[in-house]
Amino acid sequence: MKGQDGAVIGYGLSVEGPVNLILGPIVAFDLQGAKQIVEQLASGYQGKLRIDVPSGHEEFLVFLEQCGFQKASQPPIMIRNAEKLPERNGHLYAIAAQAFG
Repeated sequence: MKGQDGAVIGYGLSVEGPVNLILGPIVAFDLQGAKQIVEQLASGYQGKLRIDVPSGHEEFLVFLEQCGFQKASQPPIMIRNAEKLPERNGHLYAIAAQAFG
């Protein structure tokens, strides 16, 4: 996704797995950009879709539910040698799942 000045303001990727089309990573400067990327990646796809969303994007989750997505699980987050996860800038709306399944 490019802004009016031609600068990159977001991007997304989809990978066809054995069961689902996986959407992610999705990076955008704002919620509207993330929505547009999801809509473009999913446009016309008739099979099952999967998107893994990190915590902190409640409005994005509402949007996905309105599009027909259902929450399937809440995977654990694990860290080592740290007290907490590093602060995020809020631009990561979906991750690339390591299992692609």
